[in-house]
Amino acid sequence: MESVDVKGFRAILPLGKARVIDRGSDYFKLAIGGSTTITICTNMDLYDVRDGDLLTLYTEVMLVKAAGGA
Repeated sequence: MESVDVKGFRAILPLGKARVIDRGSDYFKLAIGGSTTITICTNMDLYDVRDGDLLTLYTEVMLVKAAGGA
């Protein structure tokens, strides 16, 4: 039987929720918490995002064994 050397694995982790508070023809703006906002510039013809929509933000990370670990 062959062994497989796994160097790590990919994890997709939820970061939090954000609400759409503004949108234009080439951007939409998300509110996170009290006064923090993120503006995402993109071609809005590709997305069905409306004011008031609640979105979940995710991040993708690669998990590997620490250097020198057992």
